[in-house]
Amino acid sequence: MIQRLLFQTNEDGSVLLGGLDEFLVALIRDLPQVGSPEPDSEPRLFPSLTEGRQPEADADWAEFVRPELEAHFQLNRDRVLEDCLKIRPEGQRSFKLEIPQESAPAWIHAINQARLSLAAKYRFTDEQLEHGNVGEGPERLAMFQMQFYGMLQEWLLSVTETL
Repeated sequence: MIQRLLFQTNEDGSVLLGGLDEFLVALIRDLPQVGSPEPDSEPRLFPSLTEGRQPEADADWAEFVRPELEAHFQLNRDRVLEDCLKIRPEGQRSFKLEIPQESAPAWIHAINQARLSLAAKYRFTDEQLEHGNVGEGPERLAMFQMQFYGMLQEWLLSVTETL
């Protein structure tokens, strides 16, 4: 059975994502965890300000900026997690998610963080990211996640620009 994804902007500014199957729902629900900083992704999410050329500036950044950035990332992931609790069935094998207008920026940031984390974790090259060519196994799933998240992010960016 082929299902069609529905992307809809509602009159109240919320956005509806419908036609989700169980697999896509799982990817959406995994989004906050995928974007959580891990040793592989921390250098990409929290890069050194001067790449070691100015240790004092790097230390100041780590002390004063990074904690606020980490808190901001966590807040975005928490908001996405809260919205994911609202995923509802809409038929036998289909689900929908309504994202409130005020949540859209958190989703955009959380998706970006997840995509950066996946790229770092799987050490994707620029060519792999551009063309999606990866091997079998977990890399292929990670690339699909990145592409799905990218599509969702692009849609959210386009609808939030018009609100």
